[in-house]
Amino acid sequence: MAVIHQLKPAKAAAQSRRGQRVTRALHRQSLAAVGIGLVACTVTALSLHHLADGIMLVTKAPAWEAWSEGTGIDLGFVSMELATIAATTDKLRKQIGRYTKPAIAGTLAGSAVMNGFVFGSQADGYVMMAAGALLGAAIPALICCLTRVGAALWIDCHARA
Repeated sequence: MAVIHQLKPAKAAAQSRRGQRVTRALHRQSLAAVGIGLVACTVTALSLHHLADGIMLVTKAPAWEAWSEGTGIDLGFVSMELATIAATTDKLRKQIGRYTKPAIAGTLAGSAVMNGFVFGSQADGYVMMAAGALLGAAIPALICCLTRVGAALWIDCHARA
């Protein structure tokens, strides 16, 4: 007597459709992370320009020194934020957090003050100066949020692949 085995191709097709959906979702997530990263880079460039302008106004430093200091402030903040996010263990995150947390807070505060100063200095009238200063101070917070969200999306996407 012969034994007949029936193949069930329907499940294989369903599994491959599910795999395709997951692959497409991860692709969309990685594209979103890249888009967020591009926006973060654009806002960081704006912040760098404002920091350099503010440093030149306050210290009368040459442009190259102001740009160097602004780059150190903003890109130092972004790199410390990324280091905190990318830390592989909680122990490492705690070790570097001792240094990164106060440095991030200080660079965010300094960047917010200088961005607010430059935004407000271009405005006419007290109300517009206050609005400009508030908008300028919001830029570093936006950079912080964009960096965290974009990095989290990217890391999650590539951890699953």
